[in-house]
Amino acid sequence: MINRTTQSLLGALGVLALALGVAEVHPPKGQAAATGASVRTAVQQTTLVCPPPLQGSGTTQYSLAAPGNTSSSSASGSGSGGSGSSGATLTPLADPINGSAASGPVVPSATSSASASASASASATGKGKAHASSSPKASSSTPAASASPNAGTSAAPAPSASPIAQQPQPGGATTAKAASGTNAPAMAATAGGSLAPGFAVQQTTVSSKGLSGTGCATPSTDFWFVGADTNKGTTAYLELSNTQDTNADADIQIFGTSGEVDAPAASSINIPAHGTSQLLLSSLVQPGNDGQNLSIHVLVRSGQVAAALHESQDGNGSDWIPATTPGSSAVIPGLPGDVHKFGLTVAVPGDADADLKIQLASQSGWITPAGHETIHVKAGMVNYVDLSDVTRKQPAALRLTPTDPKLASPFMATVIASGYGDIAYLSGTAPVERRGTVAGNQSGASLLLTAPNGAAKVTVSSIGTGAGGGGSTDKTVQIPAGATVAVTPQAPPGASTFAVTITPTSGGPIYAAREIGGKDGLTIQQIPDDGSTVLIPTVIQNPAILVQ
Repeated sequence: MINRTTQSLLGALGVLALALGVAEVHPPKGQAAATGASVRTAVQQTTLVCPPPLQGSGTTQYSLAAPGNTSSSSASGSGSGGSGSSGATLTPLADPINGSAASGPVVPSATSSASASASASASATGKGKAHASSSPKASSSTPAASASPNAGTSAAPAPSASPIAQQPQPGGATTAKAASGTNAPAMAATAGGSLAPGFAVQQTTVSSKGLSGTGCATPSTDFWFVGADTNKGTTAYLELSNTQDTNADADIQIFGTSGEVDAPAASSINIPAHGTSQLLLSSLVQPGNDGQNLSIHVLVRSGQVAAALHESQDGNGSDWIPATTPGSSAVIPGLPGDVHKFGLTVAVPGDADADLKIQLASQSGWITPAGHETIHVKAGMVNYVDLSDVTRKQPAALRLTPTDPKLASPFMATVIASGYGDIAYLSGTAPVERRGTVAGNQSGASLLLTAPNGAAKVTVSSIGTGAGGGGSTDKTVQIPAGATVAVTPQAPPGASTFAVTITPTSGGPIYAAREIGGKDGLTIQQIPDDGSTVLIPTVIQNPAILVQ
């Protein structure tokens, strides 16, 4: 009979043999077998969240783009969507609720998301198979902190919501329409395998208040928004959407020109699983604390959410304010030449004042706008400067840098642009390093490309709708050093809505934005790197580590 010691030894040897066998059957290859360098590989899964559109009686279109792998990344996955993937899909979350304190869970209800999904699917450009998801356990809700035009009385995950759009293959784009009415829900967009790299979704709403557009965002735990307003005549809604199976909890801080604003109702906000909490920003602050040019900090205490902030100004228009992050300098691309009124809001979250130089990268290179050379912002506060017609009818990017690099203090900045009877917001953003992707382009849309340091060259590619893109077009664009150029991407044959990729081929860095302006209003989206690849550590085949 074999004793326990012998059994343990044989078991350990079996595990060792199995591990060595797996290593031999699936050995590292190529760069991964070498030492001293990480490997760049294509991402395998992308999840984005589109906020409830706040469309009122208007209409909202979603545009999905799946450009696929970049040529310089290692491909992975197989088939239409890669291993274990059913492609890229856009699926409704539960109907939004009024924001509430997280002292209690959420009451389940028979929401209309499933029926909204069916209604929206009828207007989608491509049909997808039904997607079933399990719903978490039901619970009860606390009173709402604010009223919302989209909000129901309670929410629960849509138990069997079907995708309203599906992109089955990389290299293509597709569109779908949101359900009509004021209660349209947020959307979860997912892509796996070969569709995940560069997957992008654009949400564009046309309403009586103008044109509102936003790129759908990745869930996270920390968000900053700069340039919000809670004064009379302005309506701002903060949308917190949760795609996970458990409730999330968040705190909100609000800062103004005199420091942090007293907002006792902004703590312990409950975000239901597979749902959205909507918060009227003015309802979070104490009476008498309303103000313009606020900065909003969303700090998620448990879980992950996607945060979005929409602002509507009576008689002036509406749009989404993009999230941004603190930094010691900022480049804000996308100031169009056909818009002639701009304002700059800067927030300093730390405990040191910021003194910043203001510069513009115009068509002729860097300039310092006369009368707007610098801006001073006190620690923990917000400051605003009216830039008026600072671009002089030229496309531009705005750069903020410390007047004394030795005294740099982290800050965030947002530009508001007014034109076409509407408003649009631009924030400091990251450059396009390997490739940028933007969906939802229309005829007449413009790309604004800036090379702040040295001259650069990029390839602009347009991707039409359909499984294979419906044909694509490429254009090479030269960008002089310190300058901004405006480019009109060419639509693929027969495409009314299409996606665009921007791929740097020399020089850089490159900053990019896309403007849509016309009779429906104005909206501008900045285009950072699409995150299609990641660096993974080198894998070394070393059996000795198993017996150490």
